[in-house]
Amino acid sequence: MEKDQLFNFRQPLVTAAGIILGFVLNFATELVKRDRKSDVIAWFILIFTLIGITLLIISLYRILNNRYNRENADKSYNKTLNYFLAGVIFSFIGGLLKMAHTLFLS
Repeated sequence: MEKDQLFNFRQPLVTAAGIILGFVLNFATELVKRDRKSDVIAWFILIFTLIGITLLIISLYRILNNRYNRENADKSYNKTLNYFLAGVIFSFIGGLLKMAHTLFLS
């Protein structure tokens, strides 16, 4: 059996993804507990947040999946890292939109 080349990268990415997903899911539950549901900016916030959650879950699956091409482990990890960073960015944009909406429009 070949050595797992992503072993040293797996645990930190899983930990980071888990922590960020916990915060984002808590944020998303607070978002849906609103009185007004017809706000257009709320839909943008929801879309960015859901895209972020989806990308974080995809990156979590990819890093935990042990069936990857061992010859191209670096490419596999880079693609997983790109999914992870995109998920963080989309989630962060959703949070920034929510803060701006609360601060300026509510």
